[in-house]
Amino acid sequence: MATDTADANGRAARGLARLSGILRAEAANGLFWGAGPDEEARLRRLRELAAALLAQVDHRPYETILAAYEADTGLRSPMPGTELRIDCADGTRLVRRRRLSRTSGTLGQRLETVAAALRTRVPTEPVAIADTDLAGLPCPHTFLLVYELQTHLDAPAAAALLELTEPDLEGDVPSLNPSASAVVPDHGVLQVAPVVKQLLDAIAALAKESLAETADPYERERQHRIAALCEAAEETDLEYPRIDCGDLTADCVSTGADAAVFDEAGRLLLIRRTDTGQWAVPGGAAEVGEPVGLAAVREAFEETGLDVELTGLSWAFDKRDTKLGDDRMPMIMSFTARALDPAQPLRLAELEASDARWITREEAEGLDLFRGHGLRVPAAFARHRGER
Repeated sequence: MATDTADANGRAARGLARLSGILRAEAANGLFWGAGPDEEARLRRLRELAAALLAQVDHRPYETILAAYEADTGLRSPMPGTELRIDCADGTRLVRRRRLSRTSGTLGQRLETVAAALRTRVPTEPVAIADTDLAGLPCPHTFLLVYELQTHLDAPAAAALLELTEPDLEGDVPSLNPSASAVVPDHGVLQVAPVVKQLLDAIAALAKESLAETADPYERERQHRIAALCEAAEETDLEYPRIDCGDLTADCVSTGADAAVFDEAGRLLLIRRTDTGQWAVPGGAAEVGEPVGLAAVREAFEETGLDVELTGLSWAFDKRDTKLGDDRMPMIMSFTARALDPAQPLRLAELEASDARWITREEAEGLDLFRGHGLRVPAAFARHRGER
């Protein structure tokens, strides 16, 4: 019985860390996009309350946690990283997990550097995607692009050339084929202690106040999400253990996801963006607490009304490896997909898309494509046709 109670308390602590991370991201993203003085004050208060939630379970004091949260200046999303699986000459497999950051080099640079050190070929594409949130790790939500390499070096020689796994990424993190990565997280009902329920009631009150005062549709969506998270928690008597919730100051390389949806004739669905009038694949920012594959499926539904399933990963697109220079969202996970029901009609999101069109590869060449999509659209066609 004592073991069962300890396990339940541990799950509750990890669940609370997850919730704090989601609310941290909601506050940071709302502040990033801008708000009026009253809404900005509520978002800053939300950040304080999110830090107070984590302080109930993390070993660090509230002031340290809040300082990490207040340092957020960009968009917060699941953080990209790599899991390198290196098969050595002596039969040993080494595994190294590390996040990408804004200062440690791009995805392409990391792969090239590791391959050169191990005297092997640069891996061209990930074989799987792992996700710390799906694994239940309490660290900041990170997805890992899994690459496989082979080296003629033995394990000790290879290990000496590699950076160690970041401590908070250690553990059992199952990986999924990219086509099967749109998994809906099932963490069950979050059990919370009475003191946490009081904090969640305060957060819910902030959301209610925002909904009463703001007309901005995106902010209203945010506040509805926050209110739903608070409402879903269930109060009970429990005693949280103190846990390590990972590197709270880890640099977040903001990540988006898009879905290149193909029909049975091999045509690609593009939308015309309302902000620039240019054509683009449906997509947008990934949210903390959702796998990046699921983000692509969600964005396709929100912008086109289509229920889609992933068929593969077209490109793990680090814009910093190109000359696009987009600091707002440097990483894009670009998936291929198909509609679950080919007869399902399009239903465009008025705020996002003014038009939609199914196009051939040849037709795409004559369209005015949104920044970055001039690279991703040809790559999606090539992937769909099995050319890469």
